[in-house]
Order: sequence, then structure tokens, then C-alpha cells
Amino acid sequence: MSFKQITIIGTGLIGGSLALAMKASGFKGRIVGCDRQTVLDRALDLGVIDACYENPQAAVRGSDLIVLSTPVGTIIDMIERIGPIASPDVLITDVGSTKKEILDRARSVFGSQAGQRFLAGHPMAGKERGGVENAEASMLHNAVWFLVPQPQQDLGSGKIRDYRELLEQSGLRIVIMEADHHDRLCGWTSHLPQMVSTAMAGILLDEFGNDPELHSIGSRGLRETTRTASSPYSMWRDVALTNTAQLERALHALEQRLAHIRENLRTPELREEFERANRFAVRKTEPAASVLVLPGWQNSGPLHWQTLWEKEFPTLRRVQQQNWDSPRREDWVKRISEEVGRAPAPIVFAAHSLGCIALAHWAQTAPEQASRIKGALLVAPADPDHLAPQIQGFSPVPLHPLPFPSVVVASSNDPYVSLDRAHEFASAWGSQLEEAGSAGHLNSESGLGDWPEGKRLLRNLMEG
Repeated sequence: MSFKQITIIGTGLIGGSLALAMKASGFKGRIVGCDRQTVLDRALDLGVIDACYENPQAAVRGSDLIVLSTPVGTIIDMIERIGPIASPDVLITDVGSTKKEILDRARSVFGSQAGQRFLAGHPMAGKERGGVENAEASMLHNAVWFLVPQPQQDLGSGKIRDYRELLEQSGLRIVIMEADHHDRLCGWTSHLPQMVSTAMAGILLDEFGNDPELHSIGSRGLRETTRTASSPYSMWRDVALTNTAQLERALHALEQRLAHIRENLRTPELREEFERANRFAVRKTEPAASVLVLPGWQNSGPLHWQTLWEKEFPTLRRVQQQNWDSPRREDWVKRISEEVGRAPAPIVFAAHSLGCIALAHWAQTAPEQASRIKGALLVAPADPDHLAPQIQGFSPVPLHPLPFPSVVVASSNDPYVSLDRAHEFASAWGSQLEEAGSAGHLNSESGLGDWPEGKRLLRNLMEG
């Protein structure tokens, strides 16, 4: 990890929760807060930050990473103020809920160096009540964190790679998306619901005033619809200013839909509206299981089926290891335990190579967590007894039944495990064995792409 000191400008709900999540993940560096002094005093008292400055120029001094966690308009202003004085080696990122205008400003300030110096981001998390006193590491657990790269920006090296890994280790699910698509998606799925909540609360206030009876007898639907109505204008003003076109389109579409419903309250058209809405509700139901992805030695690259699955299904969560190149068995097993403890049960593993062996070791050391596991897909389990010295700490391979259903997939010409040895593993673990023909190590070099057959096996395990 290249970060020794991180500055978070804006230590409210999101900035404070990010700081707490980083600390909970094991980040040992210094976290500096920048905000109003009253906010900073509270953040220090709560242990959210380690040091503080009101002045942004002082707050960023000596930091390797700067997180702009303020309303969008202030983020744009801070890029202008901080960008020219920050060291060229410092990575600057943000949490703003619109991206196009922020990226336009970053390119204006940093020019051709924008791809190395600024990474746009946005967490899909929050509460109706802001402030550092409401910050929680758990608020970000398993939440989507959008990374919105610029054209040709490399997300796989240097400080950008380290920041991505830090977010993943802090419990977040990374989703990569270009700016226009991000602003359209958030305009319809986040910004529009806020405006609906605001409008609903407003018309109720007009109709009933402050009648306490309304709150005491209000339905669950009313509470859910108006839950975010207390969100501050100071944040949503900038969203409306920087995503006006998408919000106008979404609001116009909603107005038309509501008018159609109003005009058909007494006709069969109303049934069709409910049936259409029901189809949307069916599609958004929760998956049958959480999926934890266990890569092998040296991690899985951008063309590996595990990575492609994560891009296609953002709910898949990779178990990030502190050291991919010189792995220690105890560390890998500990990380599996931590992620199993965090993920909603039931859980299914999608493991590859050394990840399969690490899982076999974990299953012998964490029997109390086994009841949370629904199954495991074990692809090309590497044999540490006959491989590079860097992974021989995983030897001997446990040859005991796994306490959950599992499928071993093996190739006849895998350089890291013979087919006979794979048969031995499957027999000892009580696994179903699937032979994949001559497909090498069943990785990106095997030409599998997103590996439809593997997805079928995983789906079978998820659905029991």
C-alpha cells in the first residue's frame, strides 16, 4: 500500500464513514480531516480522523491521497484550489454524485496529466441524516462504489490500483462506468427518487399541515416514500445544477406516467400499470446467494473469467489479499474468514487455483462459519506440493471432506495440477468433478472469455 497519509476534505457522513471503513479494514496510515472546526472536533472525539486542519492547503500537505467528500459544487471548486498546489505524485479523487462536470474541471486543471492525477468516484450509500455523528463503517459495507475513468485512464497500476484495492478491502463493491452513463443512471435511480420524496412530503404538508396524526398512523409505504425528504438542499442543489438534463427527462417521464394513472383509475389500464411494475419488482429480487470470488496466486487479471464475472454481476465480491505475490497461508485464511463474516448468508465461493487450496485450509480452521456456506466452485485447484516456492506454505493440501457442496473443475493439461491429483482432491473433499478437456489452467490464457459453462455451474450451486 503506497498510502501513508490520506486527507479527506469534508468529514461528514460519507467522508467520515469512509475513514472508519478504511481503519476497520486495517489501514495503518494517518487520516487527516478538513472541515469546519466544530465538525473536526467531533470527528476527532469519535476517532474518525487522526489530525485536522480547517485550511485545505494545510490539510493536504504530506498526503498521498486526497478525497474530496463535499457537495458537487465544492468538489469542482476544490479541484481548482487544490490541484495546482498538490504534488504531481498525489492522487485526488472525489465522492460526488454527478461526474461529467467534475471530470470536465479536472481535465481543465490537470490537462494531459488528468488521467494520472484525478480519479472520479461515487459511493451509492447514505442516510437521510448527515453529519459525522451518523458516520459508520458498516454503512459502506457491500455498497457499490462507482469508479468513473477518463478515456484511456489506467485503473490497474500505481496509486489508482492501490486506491481501488483499499476501497475493496474496506468492504465496497467496485463498479466501473463512464461519466455520461453514470449521470443518466443516477439521475433516474437516485436523483429522481429524492425529488419524488421531496415532492411527496411537500404535498402532504400542504394538505395536512403538521397534523401529528398523519405521522402516527402513516403506512410503511408513506414512511419509505418520504424517508429521504429530510436530506439537505445544500447537497441536492448542486446535483440539480450539474445533472439538469437527466433530471428533467426523468421528471417529465414520471409526470406522464402519473397522468396516465390518474386518467385510468377506473379502467383496465390501471391493471396493466400494476403488472408492469410487478415485472420490475420480480427482476430486482435478491440473488439466491452471495458470491465471494477467491483468485489464486498473483490475483486474476482483467481478462480472467473471475474479473469478467465481477464486471457483469457487480454483486460478486472479491476477497482481496494483502500480498498476492508472496502469499502467507495464515493471512489468506484470515481474509476469507473476514469476508465470510461480512457477506450476507448463504454464501457461494467462486475459487480459482491457489484460492481453492486456501479455501480448503479455511474450511478446516473455521467450522463455526461453515453453516453460512451454500457451496463452492473450485476451478483448477493448484497443487502447492509441486509448484513455486512462493506458495509451498500452503502444503500439505487438506484432504478432508468439505462441510458444504462443491464442484471441482479440472483440465487434462493443467501445468499446475495433474488430472489424477485433481481427482484426488475432489474425492477427498467430497466434490463433484467436472473435466474441462484440454484447457490449460482454466484462466485468461485458456481462451474461456466469460466462461458460460462456469456460470452455469455457479448458478447451480447458488440455487441449490
